[in-house]
Amino acid sequence: MTHDENNPEEIRRLFFGIEVFAPWHQKLPRGRLLDENHRHLTLAFLGEANFTKLMQALPTFPKPLFKVGLVGFFDSLLFLPERHPHVVAWYVEWLHSQNVLEQYHKEVLHWLVNLGFNPDIRDEFLPHVTICRQPFFPREWKKAFQPLPLIAKDIHLYESMGHLKYEPRWTYSLKAPFEEIEHTADIAFNIRAENLEQLYLNAQCALAFKFPQLLPYLQKMKQENLEEIIIGLNEIVAKADSEVGCPFKAISFHGELETEEDNVLLWEMIIDV
Repeated sequence: MTHDENNPEEIRRLFFGIEVFAPWHQKLPRGRLLDENHRHLTLAFLGEANFTKLMQALPTFPKPLFKVGLVGFFDSLLFLPERHPHVVAWYVEWLHSQNVLEQYHKEVLHWLVNLGFNPDIRDEFLPHVTICRQPFFPREWKKAFQPLPLIAKDIHLYESMGHLKYEPRWTYSLKAPFEEIEHTADIAFNIRAENLEQLYLNAQCALAFKFPQLLPYLQKMKQENLEEIIIGLNEIVAKADSEVGCPFKAISFHGELETEEDNVLLWEMIIDV
């Protein structure tokens, strides 16, 4: 079958986005809430675009420099657009460099433009996740907002299906910064990172997934080895416990730092509870 640029069946509402995970609040204010499975961070919005043409170009999709998904936290509430808002969104503050995703966002836009697509290009990249669409009551949302940690992991080409549903049509997978694993009596995570600084941050984010009240205590400090990382994590836990109470006793001095085939670091973090 010949490729027909004008075939209306090939035109779909498309965008590239990053799947987001968080320990979501189960009770949120009134509004048209996005289901947890459909919450995402938009990387490049195309709108109505030729699906077949884009799928054929995906082998040349620019690969990110990072191999492991990003960690951060929602630190504030946004009503978008500012003048006549119809969206409630949470702003993302990254624990890693803010420029990593911003630069990659530019690369994806450049790739799309070179292919002849017309993505939405704005002056500033605003990392945020839409939680609710109108109608909503801003006062209720302002009162209810609390910071939460998050993971931004797999990159998807999404199709907007309407009714706040977004289906992945293609995926570029990244390694998870952390994954909870089974462990007798205690809590355990596999922590992955590309360097020791990231390992420290990703481990902190894993702790915050279990206890979001840890977020004000997270720190960006350079650690020279795994032992220093564990000492730093225990200092965070101890300080939080003394001030607000913490469900963790300590981070165990356990396990060796391994290196996977792609040079990604792996550490099994065990939390005494």
